[in-house]
Amino acid sequence: MRRAILSATGRFTRRHWISVVAAFGCFRASPPALAQTAAAATPDNAASTASFNIPLTLGPLNLHPRVTAGVVADDNLLFTSANQESDLTWSVQPGLQAVIGDDAALINARDQGGSALGFTPGNLIVQPPETWPGKLFTLDYAPRFKFYDQYSTYNAIDQFATLSLLWPMDKLILGFQQDYQLQKATIIEANQFATSEIIPTTLSAAYQFGDKTSMESDFRRISVAYDQTGLIGYTEYNTEDWFNYELSESMPVSVGVLAGYDAVAASHQDQTYEQLRARARYYFTEKLTFDVSVGGEVRQYENGESDTFSPVFSLTGSYRPAERTTVSLTGYRQQNASIFNGYNYTSTGATLALSQGITDRFTAEASVGYYILDYQSITSALINYSDDYYTARLGLTAKIVRHLVGQIYYNLTSIQSPVSGDINDNQIGVNLTLSY
Repeated sequence: MRRAILSATGRFTRRHWISVVAAFGCFRASPPALAQTAAAATPDNAASTASFNIPLTLGPLNLHPRVTAGVVADDNLLFTSANQESDLTWSVQPGLQAVIGDDAALINARDQGGSALGFTPGNLIVQPPETWPGKLFTLDYAPRFKFYDQYSTYNAIDQFATLSLLWPMDKLILGFQQDYQLQKATIIEANQFATSEIIPTTLSAAYQFGDKTSMESDFRRISVAYDQTGLIGYTEYNTEDWFNYELSESMPVSVGVLAGYDAVAASHQDQTYEQLRARARYYFTEKLTFDVSVGGEVRQYENGESDTFSPVFSLTGSYRPAERTTVSLTGYRQQNASIFNGYNYTSTGATLALSQGITDRFTAEASVGYYILDYQSITSALINYSDDYYTARLGLTAKIVRHLVGQIYYNLTSIQSPVSGDINDNQIGVNLTLSY
């Protein structure tokens, strides 16, 4: 039994500065999430794949409905080396986003490959106030219905919901985001299906002192729970604070501190940690954007084990050598409390991705990734070990008609582990998304 994989392990690309900044507006990695499965390949934010040109309103609400349908062939559902199960997974995911406020800014961000996630106080405060959007309230709900041809016991209805508030003022920006995720999928480290419930809450504020200086703060609570025996959930509380200085017109630099507390649902495994980081951003260009932060973390343990120190970093970069060509690089190193008894783990990895527009309607994508999970015992009775993961993806996206987008893709995930041995998983999938 081993730890669930981070959601940030090399499964995404970023093409525009809004998305680049959103990726590491906060440097804390996402909570443990389910590994990619056939159903997980259907995006719950499918609204970002098409423009919204038909106004649908209900009183003050601007409505953006969408639906995604797909099928995936997976040759190793449980990600095991023996008794492998293969199957076809069918999924249908309707979604509806309701917006009050500056809907035009949100639509423009999506058309550039971004989303509402880029509109956070920390991302906006380092930009000129005239570029800030107006007040925004968004509510998004997208259940996902999954059906398996042979293994019907894995059928599930996943739930995804987000409530987001943004309130820009003269020099102050306030934000709030509440997410909810309930999904059943394979945790590849545990070689089993499990239902996870992840509930992140973020309260944010940012203040611009002058033309060159600003400050941002985030306060978070993240709850993670599992329905399987042997998987240990936790609740994390943390605060993150950055002081920003505009070194040049297009490059703000920052110094940040973060402190957190992990309340682990296991006896005497609660932890506290502190991080100190330096960050640089560059995004006022058509060709090059990046967001990089580096630092260190000190962690303390309730069970009396010695404090540990670990370097941490995050990186997102995007380069556009031609109008239809984008090369993206993401990287990270982050320590997390474990959901398996007695272990923490450090995740270190990188993903290189290429997006190539073939015509105005067709875009090809390719990516390769590598990451390593270092499991560190927080009790003297356990042995440290590491797992190596390799990922690859090929995809082709087509704008079929004005609001209909199709995608065909291939995913490979491979592991080399002293505990589980060598395991491979291959997926071939097709998605269709209709959105307004």
